[in-house]
Amino acid sequence: TVLMGTQFFNDTATTETNKANTAIDIAFAEIKRIEDMMTDWDDHSEVASINKLAGIRPAKVSPELMTVLLEAQKIATLTEGKFDITYKGAGALWDFKKNPPSIPSTQEITKALSRIDHTKLLLDTTNQTAFLQEVGMQIGLGGIAKGYAVDRAMDLIKSNGFNHFAINAGGDLACRGRKNGGLWWVGIRDPRDATANIAILPVSNLSVVTSGDYERFFTLNKKRYSHILDPDTGWPVDHCQSVTVMTKSTSAADAIATGVFVLGPTKGLALLESLPDTEGLIIDASGTLHVTKALQSQ
Repeated sequence: TVLMGTQFFNDTATTETNKANTAIDIAFAEIKRIEDMMTDWDDHSEVASINKLAGIRPAKVSPELMTVLLEAQKIATLTEGKFDITYKGAGALWDFKKNPPSIPSTQEITKALSRIDHTKLLLDTTNQTAFLQEVGMQIGLGGIAKGYAVDRAMDLIKSNGFNHFAINAGGDLACRGRKNGGLWWVGIRDPRDATANIAILPVSNLSVVTSGDYERFFTLNKKRYSHILDPDTGWPVDHCQSVTVMTKSTSAADAIATGVFVLGPTKGLALLESLPDTEGLIIDASGTLHVTKALQSQ
């Protein structure tokens, strides 16, 4: 099933096929509902209404969207602003499907940077509103909404009576319970060879999210430009090939992986080490592996 611009797979360890299929259908319907709410491409979404009212007035938001916005802001602070959902001002300048590819002008990027600042997104939990303080500012939830959708889908499958299953949403993977009595084995792909893994991790009741420069990119004059931008520069980041984060929440892992990718291997690894119940591995631009201490010992 293709949702949120990515492929969703479900693997439910059960012999109750009909019941499992029903639970999976409910989970996918939930993912579609969240996509409709949190996309910034649909003029009728809640996120679009926040963007349209930027600099004008606060937009009313649902408690659910408020939860995601609050988590995004928390992770923005944790990552020194490197995970910033107001990045969209610069993100809109980069087209990774365009052929031949092109790079935005310095003037365009400079203008866009004036509209990127997560501290100018004001969240009022009393009145349930979100307000972008300046005209032209935009938010995009591409780095957190998919993870949140996976978490909700997991909750629904569990509430329908299943305790052993996994969902893989194109780099966002979550597993619960066990597979055939053993652990789930998650392969972390080699960023430069889609047919090879650089690690295989045994997991249970965890989310494993990978952000990589191989997901969406173009090459121009022998230089790779990936879709992960530094909100402080407006340019694609080039000091990591991939970042994998393991923690209990897929939405948190999703956002942290992006923030760590932008922070780079040194600061990124230090952040991962400082977070409770969180492990990870970073492959830097040279292909060197950086792994959190607890994960090294496995």
